[in-house]
Amino acid sequence: MLPTSWHLSPFMTFLSKMIRRLSEPLRRFLPIVIIVLPLLVTVTGETETSITTDQQCPAPSSSGRVSYHHLVVLVHGYLGSDREQEYLGEALMKESKKLIDVDSLNDNSNGNNNDNNTDVSCHRGHRHQLAILNSKANVKVSTDGVAQGGKRLAEEISEWIAQQTATIERSDSEDDSKSSSSSTLESTSTSTIVTFSMIGNSLGGLYGRYALAELDNIFHNNNDDNGNNKNPILPLVFCTTSSPHLGASQETFSKLPRWVEPYVATVFQQQTMDDLFGVNDSTVVMDMCLHPTETNNGEKKDNDENHEYLYPLQQFQKRIAVANAYKTDFLVSVSSGAFLSLDSNSIHHHQDLVTSSTRLMKDMGYVALQVVTKRETTERTDDGDENSSTSSTPRSCVDSLAKLGWHKIFIDSRDILPGFMNFLIPELIPQATYTSKVLKEHFETHGTLLPIAHPLNMANSRTDFYRKMTKSGQAIIDALAELLVLDMVELSERQEQERL
Repeated sequence: MLPTSWHLSPFMTFLSKMIRRLSEPLRRFLPIVIIVLPLLVTVTGETETSITTDQQCPAPSSSGRVSYHHLVVLVHGYLGSDREQEYLGEALMKESKKLIDVDSLNDNSNGNNNDNNTDVSCHRGHRHQLAILNSKANVKVSTDGVAQGGKRLAEEISEWIAQQTATIERSDSEDDSKSSSSSTLESTSTSTIVTFSMIGNSLGGLYGRYALAELDNIFHNNNDDNGNNKNPILPLVFCTTSSPHLGASQETFSKLPRWVEPYVATVFQQQTMDDLFGVNDSTVVMDMCLHPTETNNGEKKDNDENHEYLYPLQQFQKRIAVANAYKTDFLVSVSSGAFLSLDSNSIHHHQDLVTSSTRLMKDMGYVALQVVTKRETTERTDDGDENSSTSSTPRSCVDSLAKLGWHKIFIDSRDILPGFMNFLIPELIPQATYTSKVLKEHFETHGTLLPIAHPLNMANSRTDFYRKMTKSGQAIIDALAELLVLDMVELSERQEQERL
């Protein structure tokens, strides 16, 4: 019997009376029931959880589940390393887990540089997998020119894509086998979409644009060894951060006379500097703004050099250019990073609200302006036409790139710098549209005495020391990573819906 000295609540008093009414044998088994019952409930709960985890994604829609494999390449810049965008890679993984679904499953990816370079997540019943390659092709060899670096990058990407697609095909075959052998689960159609995105930092943006011309056949002639058509790879997002799209000629921090630039480039004795300054017969930077078969002087190219640089870039669902404003970047001007010209007629539409066509980067206090240029669709030109430019100038290069349609993000990180190092500048008057001239004149205003935004705003992580020194810029990369992940998910699903 329970001690009568206990002060019991009404419920406990009732329970005590019920226990007293039980027969002696039942009262003996009661402690065993009390101990075992919670264990049974716990085991049942774990089984249900494991089933949910194994399922990976919520129940698919009637049209079936789509498995999206997002292949992302991070390309470092001049004298950089494969660790340069290490924090960006980490931020992409973090955002993919947080933004796509709270219930995510980590995998290891074959051929990746570390165990954290793959993320598998669910979104609206679909399966999204993110795999990242931190390019190593141009580590310690970034001085021999844009063309050589672009070719090495293309070869590295081609091999990596082959490895990834082979892994995806094996995984799909295993899933099909499991599905066909299962007799208890209702079969549901599953399709696989492979996408490709690239984020190039600094010179890596030029490497990336050159490499796309070498990789064009991967996106459009995706056949196996037997000549059978495989699922095409969807070019998704192409992003550059502080990339010298116009080179360095007349784009240095303190503008140099043109006659001085050849001497400056010669001091370095590097093909890369010849390319950026456009000296010693180097025209590759401007050539990448031309249609095929044309050179910078209007002559025909040989077949082995006949690259189409604009068309592959146009195939991406979105292009993003991030540039550092107010002379905060010593190495790459805002005009080169966002391809602006005083003579260009390109129109930039002010974006301050998320629309169905453009998602914006979250403003963490460092975004000065976001604009878009409208895409003007052009067909591939194999032999040139009457509208093709026969020579390229900074203005024609700006116009050619702008016609592809870009989301341009101007970063102002002066609040990160010591306040006494900064200058007061006039505010940009809000307008519905801006000309290239207005943006160039405004954002080329000197805003600081400490122009260190080039490594800072990318949270450059090439060494542990760099990572500590650029920690203040990680908030910018977090916001960029969020934008990139959302764009990858939404654009890929939108494209698939339009296809259906």
